[in-house]
Amino acid sequence: AVLVCLLAAILVLALKLHKKVVYRLALYQVLAAFALGVVELSQISMVRLQENPEAYNRACIAIAFFGMYSQWVKLIFTVWVSFHLFYFAVFHKNLKRFEALYIVTSL
Repeated sequence: AVLVCLLAAILVLALKLHKKVVYRLALYQVLAAFALGVVELSQISMVRLQENPEAYNRACIAIAFFGMYSQWVKLIFTVWVSFHLFYFAVFHKNLKRFEALYIVTSL
């Protein structure tokens, strides 16, 4: 998943699709999925830490926090993208001015 997200982000930037709001919102969604994938990959390192309980507990808490945080960011971005596309489809108005709001409330 991490490699696919990285490839998608590179393609969006290489093809200059990020100039449109909808593609930027999709890029933010891909970056959130990339962060979630990195957090999930970091769980592999937990196997080595089982010998040291104190380090294992600290790492477990950190990975759990960042995992939950990245899942919420992904969920909120999905809600904002859905809202944006629905509003544009129904009312035919561009909500480009709300892009900063989408980012701030998602992070």
